[in-house]
Amino acid sequence: MPKSKTRGSLKEHRKRVQTRNNTLRGLRKKAQEEYQKMFNETMEKLQAQYQTENGEILDINAEVVGEVNDVNVTEAEVVTPEVSDEN
Repeated sequence: MPKSKTRGSLKEHRKRVQTRNNTLRGLRKKAQEEYQKMFNETMEKLQAQYQTENGEILDINAEVVGEVNDVNVTEAEVVTPEVSDEN
């Protein structure tokens, strides 16, 4: 980068960049925490609604058994709707 683009010494430029990056990192972390909080509240509300409607309890913290990549798509049955030609 040319010297004129650093606005002063290289040390000052690095300090400004580090400050900017730390600020952005903090904002991203705060936004992620707010989103996670909102998501958890929504999931609790929907789970409570489901329980009142169906009287069942869902375990949303279920563990995935096995690898997700183990699904063999070639063995799946393909269902196509029948089209009637009435012309």
